[in-house]
Amino acid sequence: MINIKVNNTTYQFQSTVTLDQIINQLDISVNGIAVAINQSIITKSDWISTTPNDGDALLIIKATQGG
Repeated sequence: MINIKVNNTTYQFQSTVTLDQIINQLDISVNGIAVAINQSIITKSDWISTTPNDGDALLIIKATQGG
């Protein structure tokens, strides 16, 4: 098990979990979001192959519409 901080909350995941799996496990809609690991943006096409490490910090930002 590894500890990964997602938007300032720590979660435990299997050591081989991908970014795509984390997003799905946390029930986060993938529409209009951006994801960074340790302040580095990860493109959506790389989510399926990116495996965060123990202690990494994920930031998930959802685009909003306003006016």
